[in-house]
Amino acid sequence: MTTAHPWHPITDLEGDPKALTEGELDSLKRIWQTQKAEMADQGGLEEFNKRLRREWAIETGIIENVYTLDRGTTLTLIERGIDAALIPHSATDRDTTLVARIIQDHYETVEGLFDFVGGQRELSTGYIKELHAALLRNVDTYSVVDPLGRVFEKDLPKGKYKTEPNSPTRPDGSIHPYCPPEHVAAEMDRLVEMHAEHENSGVPVEVEAAWVHHRFSQIHPFADGNGRVARAIASLVFIKADWFPLIIKRDDRVRYIDALEKADADDLRPLSGLFAEAQRKAVIQATELIYEVKPVQTEEEAIAAVRNRLVQRGKLPLREWLPAKATAEQLTQVARERLTKTAQQLQQELGMGREFNFQVIQAFEEGDAIVAAITHEAGHTPDLAEFNRRVELALCTGRNDSLVVSFYGIGPRFRGFIGVAAYLAIPGAEPQFVPGGQFQTNYEEDPEKARTRFSTWLDRMIVEGLNAWRETL
Repeated sequence: MTTAHPWHPITDLEGDPKALTEGELDSLKRIWQTQKAEMADQGGLEEFNKRLRREWAIETGIIENVYTLDRGTTLTLIERGIDAALIPHSATDRDTTLVARIIQDHYETVEGLFDFVGGQRELSTGYIKELHAALLRNVDTYSVVDPLGRVFEKDLPKGKYKTEPNSPTRPDGSIHPYCPPEHVAAEMDRLVEMHAEHENSGVPVEVEAAWVHHRFSQIHPFADGNGRVARAIASLVFIKADWFPLIIKRDDRVRYIDALEKADADDLRPLSGLFAEAQRKAVIQATELIYEVKPVQTEEEAIAAVRNRLVQRGKLPLREWLPAKATAEQLTQVARERLTKTAQQLQQELGMGREFNFQVIQAFEEGDAIVAAITHEAGHTPDLAEFNRRVELALCTGRNDSLVVSFYGIGPRFRGFIGVAAYLAIPGAEPQFVPGGQFQTNYEEDPEKARTRFSTWLDRMIVEGLNAWRETL
């Protein structure tokens, strides 16, 4: 039996918006400003921006199942440009020419966001309609399910609000309520008005991006394409604050949906945290690209390259980067103490025989290869020569399993970022990345703030890690 939940108008932020963020972007912003200037001097900033916009253009369609595209082709398009000739027929589930046209529409839209900000325009309902029309220029129909469960196609009105309800039925038979068509115009006006008030009152950028994205999604003003428009609006918020377009990748889809559902339950923190993480990943991408975009051609560049290599190998440390390592050492100790407490609790509750043993031990020898694989899944390259620590909670119940928290420099050249990954190591199985199991700190972050953020993250990793481990028993 279908259960309909009541629709409610969108709500404003309540309480202190700063309580909805851990403040990580404050330190990252200082790093990015320095790095941005360096990339501009080396001629790499324009190339980085192009790649980032191409990635946004590709992933925003993949996450909505508009098309599929394999990872190899995705990388090719990001690096070489959007061209149907670069898309093999086997790489996607739709016509390659159409896929390229849709991606190009996405790309031109995200470029338009930068022009919009440069023109100092304010967000309006008219511009949101423009975004919808631009993003879906090459999408002519959308799927509709009738009361008998039959699926058919209808013409898609572009840049126009919906005229029929579009609240979806969930697998459990309940209806997820979106705004009724007759209230859409008023709700969109309220969304824009509240957003303007938030900008004037200094709401943290990641919180505002999460709020406007979620509230727009609650309204769901268009017949189709709402997800892409929501990410475009959230990207506009970030771009206006001199950040990057919001890229939610296919690997983040489950966390993204889960964060939106938590926002439905009045908890905006997971969505805000996911958006901050996306900005952090973009800074790391810039760090790695900065050494690729300009070949060494002059004596001065060759000397600078040697210097960078010595910095990477720890023979010429930069004083401003050393605090990241000092903070990471402190976090390693926090992890050791916290996991020791967990081991003691497990031993007390479950240590019923000699084969049941829980303790914090020295990391295993194969750890480096596993960290390399795990961090690749997390989206970056580890520099284990620069920093490499692991804390392992042994979970011995007849198998020698482990919950591992690994600390590493982020490369390929150390720039003052330390990454942390949480994963399960089970003999005979691939290492299992704990959902949300990625943490980072940097040389600009206050150590006490880093400890607070890390402790919260680690508590969550212990719960998620033990839950995932339990399912393997």
